[in-house]
Amino acid sequence: MELDELKKSWNALNEQLQKEPIADEKQITELIAGYKTNTRKNLGRIAVLQRFSIGIGAVGLAVLLLIWLLLPTWGFNEHIQNKIVAFLGFIAISILAGMWWDWKTYRWNKATHIDEMSVAEVSRRMTVFRQWTKYEIIAISVWIVLFNALNYWVMEYHLASAGTQAVLITFFVIFDALIIYILYKKVIYKYLNNIKKNIEELKDICTE
Repeated sequence: MELDELKKSWNALNEQLQKEPIADEKQITELIAGYKTNTRKNLGRIAVLQRFSIGIGAVGLAVLLLIWLLLPTWGFNEHIQNKIVAFLGFIAISILAGMWWDWKTYRWNKATHIDEMSVAEVSRRMTVFRQWTKYEIIAISVWIVLFNALNYWVMEYHLASAGTQAVLITFFVIFDALIIYILYKKVIYKYLNNIKKNIEELKDICTE
C-alpha cells in the first residue's frame, strides 16, 4: 500500500514538473548574461596582463639602451664588452619578439566581442588562443635554455668547478620551471579555464 502511494506521489510530482518549466525565460536570460559577464571579466584580466607585459618590455628596452650607451665608461676590457653586447642584443631581440606576440594576442582577445558574437564563435576564438598559449609556453621554454646557455658563457660559469656548475644548473632549472608554472598554470590558465567553463555552460543553456 505504501509503495502504491509513493508511486502516485512521484507521478503527480513528475506531471507537475512537466507542466511548469524549471526556469523561465527571464531566469535563462539572467544566467546567460552572468556567464557572459564572467567570460568578459576573465578576458579583461588577461588583457591587463598583456598590456602590463608590453609596458615592462618597453621599459626593458630603454634600460638596455642606457646600459649599452654607458658600457664603454665602465672600464671593462674589449673581450668582456663584446660578451655583454652579445647578451644585450639577445635580450633586446627577445623583448621585441615578446612585445610583438603580446600585441598580436592582445588584439585577438580585444576583437572577441562576447555580446556580439555567437557562443560557437567565441568558443572557437578561445580555442585558438589556448593553442597559441601552448606555443608560447614551448617558445619560452626554448628561450630559457638559450638564455641560460648564453648567460653561462657571459658569466664564465663554465670555468667553475663541476660541483659549482651542478648547483648553478639545478638552481636555474628549478627557478625557471617555477616561474613558468606560476605564470601560466596559476595565472593565465586560471582565467582560460574559467572562460572555457563559462562557454560550456552557455552552450548547454543555448541548446536546451
